[in-house]
Amino acid sequence: MDAVTTLDDPRVAAYRNLRERTLRGENLFIAEAALVVRRLVESDYAVQSILATREHADEFDRLVPPGVPIYVADRALMAQIVGFPFHRGVMAVGRRHDSPSLEEVMRPLESKSPLTLVVCPEATQAENLGMVFRTAAALGVDAVLLGPKSCDPLCRRALRTSMGGVLRVPFVRSTDLAADLQTLKQRWNVRLAGTVLADDAESLPRVTWPDRVGLLLGNEFTGLGDEWLALCDHKVTIPMAPGTDSLNLAVAAGVFVYERMRKVLVVQ
Repeated sequence: MDAVTTLDDPRVAAYRNLRERTLRGENLFIAEAALVVRRLVESDYAVQSILATREHADEFDRLVPPGVPIYVADRALMAQIVGFPFHRGVMAVGRRHDSPSLEEVMRPLESKSPLTLVVCPEATQAENLGMVFRTAAALGVDAVLLGPKSCDPLCRRALRTSMGGVLRVPFVRSTDLAADLQTLKQRWNVRLAGTVLADDAESLPRVTWPDRVGLLLGNEFTGLGDEWLALCDHKVTIPMAPGTDSLNLAVAAGVFVYERMRKVLVVQ
């Protein structure tokens, strides 16, 4: 462990002014808070370094692989370094790796039964996407597919909100989501369910779920676009009280995924 005593210490440059910058261009990402950092250490992402107060540094010194530097600073200096009040006591820099292809994610799931995928064509708000991953991790979703317009799941806010779920659930950053969805249907026998607000959609409690299903979740503001609905095998909706126009994406995702996984988890 190495002490950091000055704001301009070059060893902690990656942590500096995080409110105003992103590390994506450097193929790095930030994990913050002890639980998320622990999940980073347990994941297949490499840990580049850790910045922590003394109490957290002692814990992570026992957990990280040999050679991972741990920089120790007091809370006041940590807040100065990162550029905002920070009370969680530990951060880490992780190194990104290439997002796996659809083939790589689906290969070990080829014969899995039942199978549940979550598909976010255009989830643009980091906090919502993080909550989707948190739900997916908690309820045992097999993988998440993200369209090119979805935000970065490894951005600081998404990763923090997911409580490390992004590091636990396999995900694909698709460059051609429509083609990938067709491949899921034709090659891997995945039925696609579009989540919508529509009179012709099946009410969620009445749905008979297929064995292998992909749940398509709409954009936070515009819902699920026609191009995605055209690929769906059926549409499902959450029954709501009169006068209610919609649910937040993260909340709706939790309801849809729970209702799907409720029967799956009972069977398992």
